[in-house]
Amino acid sequence: MSFRDFLHTTREWVDEEGLLGLKYAINQAWMGVLRRSSPLFEDGTNVYEKDWDLLLILDACRVDAIEEVADEYSFLDAPGTMRSSASTSIEWMEKTFTDEYSDEIENTIYVTANQHSSSVEQLPFVNFENVYDYGWDDETGTVPAEVVTDVSVEVSREYGDEYDRMIVHYMQPHFPSIPEPLGHGNKFDNVWKGLMVGRGDENKIWESYIANLRYVLDQVEVLLENVDADTVAVSADHGNGIGEWGVYEHPVGIPTDSVKTVPWYITTASDLEKRHPSVDKVGTEESSPKERLESLGYR
Repeated sequence: MSFRDFLHTTREWVDEEGLLGLKYAINQAWMGVLRRSSPLFEDGTNVYEKDWDLLLILDACRVDAIEEVADEYSFLDAPGTMRSSASTSIEWMEKTFTDEYSDEIENTIYVTANQHSSSVEQLPFVNFENVYDYGWDDETGTVPAEVVTDVSVEVSREYGDEYDRMIVHYMQPHFPSIPEPLGHGNKFDNVWKGLMVGRGDENKIWESYIANLRYVLDQVEVLLENVDADTVAVSADHGNGIGEWGVYEHPVGIPTDSVKTVPWYITTASDLEKRHPSVDKVGTEESSPKERLESLGYR
């Protein structure tokens, strides 16, 4: 965005929201400064450089959030962290699934609920399951974790020994929170952006975020009892800012720890055949792409 465009957009925001619009504009200018400072920060690591058979991605999961609930889950007993290659999902996909790792990609199953996944569906995965296409739920405004679990169980059993690695990309704890919903509206009513301009209760937002994390970890627990994998990594594509360095949510190209440092917990999985899902892969929801993006806080 040119400086002239920025001034024009700022005026629109100020006309719409007054001082809150100005505060938002100043924050966006600061994000630009942080992006340009990226060379001063440590680069991230491609997950294909790590040892895992099954990689579980919890979208926008903060390290301190998973540490807060780790004692409640027996599979979270080997903690660690890593520096992600990205601060947004689409950036993570672009930097993960590169030509350099084409051999690994050709031996990977990717099950994903993330709305940006269509950008990589043409890659030669063993199997690509875009659960976002058929698993979206209008009532909750996202893809429920149960659907992702069920698809992953089905695919794992179907392909047996025909793949080396599998990635399961859940949408939670990314808002909207299913167990403790928080609504989205315009750009200033988005949960995190609203907090940035002084709207919303930080404690209530954190409680809702943690509830959403517990919700997805309950499904991770189910998955680990219904697939086979010697080495399972529980991680995230990126974190989520709640004000550190002025960063809220997870803007593109931001190098700060709140969005680039992610969990890296190691565990195992064994198929005890406790679950026998049958997923209907014909989407029936009537929401438009715009409405879905609004629900996820992107519009």
